[in-house]
Amino acid sequence: MRLKWTLPLLMLVTRPATAAPPESALVIRAGDLMAQPFIDAAKVAPVTANQPVVILQRRGGWVNVQVGGKTGWLRALNLRLAPGTSGSLSRSAANLRTGSSGQTVTTGVKGLDEEQIRNASVDPVQLAKLATLAVPESTARGTAARKKLVESKVDYLKPGKSKGKDK
Repeated sequence: MRLKWTLPLLMLVTRPATAAPPESALVIRAGDLMAQPFIDAAKVAPVTANQPVVILQRRGGWVNVQVGGKTGWLRALNLRLAPGTSGSLSRSAANLRTGSSGQTVTTGVKGLDEEQIRNASVDPVQLAKLATLAVPESTARGTAARKKLVESKVDYLKPGKSKGKDK
């Protein structure tokens, strides 16, 4: 059962990212400009809401920007393209990739706070709709073989530090 969902998802997240010309965006949530596209990277400078930035590069859920004479990384979910700018901060499946390898799947939730996420519940109707999207394992394996995708085992992460409250 798990394989039915895993291979189609892997097909989405293994497409190569495409380069785009620089675009303008606005910061929608104050935060920190980071030295690298990682949550625990060194902080370069603070950014404020509605501050304009120039997008230089995308790497998964992170965007390399130039702001106030400094260059660094912001989360894509904290940016909105400036009015009159063509393009998208969510090009294809590129926002599912993160980190330096571009191969890690992450999930982003926009517009919900931590309490709303913790109190979320399953919608059985939507779950039933999702189940209709499954494909047989043979179809998924065939598509993966045609696309020359390689199956790899990923070990579970070891418990570590958590932002926010400990359980």
